[in-house]
Amino acid sequence: METIHLKKNIEPELTFTQWFKNVYEAVKTTMIGMGITFKYVWGRDIVTIEYPEVREELPSNSRSRLFNDAENCISCLQCAVSCPVDCIYIAAVKRATDAPKIKTKDGTPIRLDLKQYTIDTALCMYCGLCTTVCPTECLTHTTDYEFASYTVASMKYDYLAPDIRAWRTRIVKS
Repeated sequence: METIHLKKNIEPELTFTQWFKNVYEAVKTTMIGMGITFKYVWGRDIVTIEYPEVREELPSNSRSRLFNDAENCISCLQCAVSCPVDCIYIAAVKRATDAPKIKTKDGTPIRLDLKQYTIDTALCMYCGLCTTVCPTECLTHTTDYEFASYTVASMKYDYLAPDIRAWRTRIVKS
């Protein structure tokens, strides 16, 4: 028969005074850490915004909801061409030669009639490339950030629709 030798636990037993020293060290280091934390909590201004009663003011150069002032759009397609994700859909037809001459607010002649201007904001990555190439500056990023939607299909905005054109009074500052 083989004899099995079990190793005896060679760690020294914890003495009563050592146990109190360990508890004291744990409490001491915890209090030091909490003191550092409380230094950053007390004496600071409250930064919580009680939304929706109080709304945060975004910087003027923030890139939130896109808005196209369709009345000043010349249908040049530059925004759709520059869009890396192809989320801008434009359709336009040439104006009749006998149609009255119309111009944008900056005096650029409008030679095409805009039939469709839709942006799928579910695809949009808000890079701002479309706004930088717009020659009449009718396509802009606004500071409006409250446009959540329940479905992806409702995130397509037709800028020729009457309800979207009503945004103009709120957004365009001219």
